[in-house]
Amino acid sequence: MRIPLAVTGLVLLLAGCAAEAPAAAPGSAPPSSSAPASSSASASASSAPVAKDLTKYLPSEEQLSAAGARRQRDRLPYVVGANTPLRIVRACDADQPWDSAAYNGAQAISVTDKAQVQQLLAQYQGYSGEQVVSGLGKALDCGKAVVEGEQLAVKTRFSVPGVADPQLGFCGQFRAVRVAGCVLVLAHGDRALAVTSIGWRANAAEHQAELKRLAPTFAAAFDQE
Repeated sequence: MRIPLAVTGLVLLLAGCAAEAPAAAPGSAPPSSSAPASSSASASASSAPVAKDLTKYLPSEEQLSAAGARRQRDRLPYVVGANTPLRIVRACDADQPWDSAAYNGAQAISVTDKAQVQQLLAQYQGYSGEQVVSGLGKALDCGKAVVEGEQLAVKTRFSVPGVADPQLGFCGQFRAVRVAGCVLVLAHGDRALAVTSIGWRANAAEHQAELKRLAPTFAAAFDQE
């Protein structure tokens, strides 16, 4: 099973491509340096999302300690690119429409006495976090998902009372080594956060209980503006 105990931290990079002016036709005068940029280039620049450090939306070490957990890594931004697409949950072994809209992210790992709790946060352009949660809820009717690189057979769903965020909770068994795990997905604004509880020391009911216990701590950090 390829579920890591620690995730390598990478510095979040956002690549941008500057628009190039078209070459002048033979015999034509060179373009004036004072000429305004093309409207298409201006529109592209104005619509491009600005990446921010999303780790502030994950609980601090102090918040985790108060909830009976501890962080294994402090700052782990997620690199979004062609070779590292950001899918907080890959439903039904297929890309979903919102997956390609993720342009920014962060991740971290925490541990409790019973479980390893992995967090993956994504920010989207053109989709709200609520749309992502709703879409995942429908897609998971197929009964399977890929979480942290491993296939999970979805058996049950749950919700956390008292957490106002649009949410989706589900539990199942990782097929590779028959380890139970649960996932809680929260939404706020243009962001979605997947919190996964896994490990051999707990069964599905206990993983669900861990996520319900920790949910207020994660929601408090995640719901910042």
